[in-house]
Amino acid sequence: MPARYPERWSRQARWSRRLGIFAVPVAVLTTLLHRFADLDTQAGMVLLGVALALALCALILGIGAFTVIWTRGFHGTRQAISGVACAVLVLAWPAWLTAHLVYLPAINDVTTDWFDPPELRQAARVRPPDALSTEYPGKEVAVRQRQAYPEIVPLFLGYSANEVYMAARTLAEDRGWDILYDIPPGLQEAGRIEAVAPTLLFGFRDDVVIVVTRLGPQETRVDMRSVSRFGRHDFGANAARIYDFLTGLTARMEIPVEPEPTS
Repeated sequence: MPARYPERWSRQARWSRRLGIFAVPVAVLTTLLHRFADLDTQAGMVLLGVALALALCALILGIGAFTVIWTRGFHGTRQAISGVACAVLVLAWPAWLTAHLVYLPAINDVTTDWFDPPELRQAARVRPPDALSTEYPGKEVAVRQRQAYPEIVPLFLGYSANEVYMAARTLAEDRGWDILYDIPPGLQEAGRIEAVAPTLLFGFRDDVVIVVTRLGPQETRVDMRSVSRFGRHDFGANAARIYDFLTGLTARMEIPVEPEPTS
């Protein structure tokens, strides 16, 4: 009767599964707490970094486990697959963001008006003490923005300033932005809306200002500025926010208003 050898399991596969499974709830819980429970951004980034480190270790161990299993006939394929799958799940979003570093400029302040950027007057009272300054960085950032985002320009609409202002404010509310300050346009003063806009996934809070300027009875100019509170690279989030908002505002203004039925 042939001798029976004990089954040999890959320790790398076992640890890949453990670390990968642990990384998933850490990443998910951190994201939810930051998005909905006002977790401090710095603490959130530390916890997210821990989750990413665990996921990266799980991925490396899983790949190593596959090699051992293939060359030495060890058991643990399912464990290695589980570990790698969890690691990929956690690392997918950071990897997607990292890809943006190749072709997007390292800026965190985007505006439609490079010559006279709208001021963030109310942001200072709600920004954390360790947040970046609200002062516009200057000409160098403007040049980078114009090269990367030529579509970010002022919006001109053939409607009254009051109509545009009300539509802009409603659109900001519909998108879940926290309105800090708003004043409608007057005869001499431009209308102004300042708000805090969270990013979609992790809920990073960026500061936004919208300026509605009356050019004529039925001619209005809209300018925007969107600024990150943390980080030197916004991965295109601020430009995308401005473009989507101005596009949405244009579409909203062009929707015909149905007349109220007469009795």
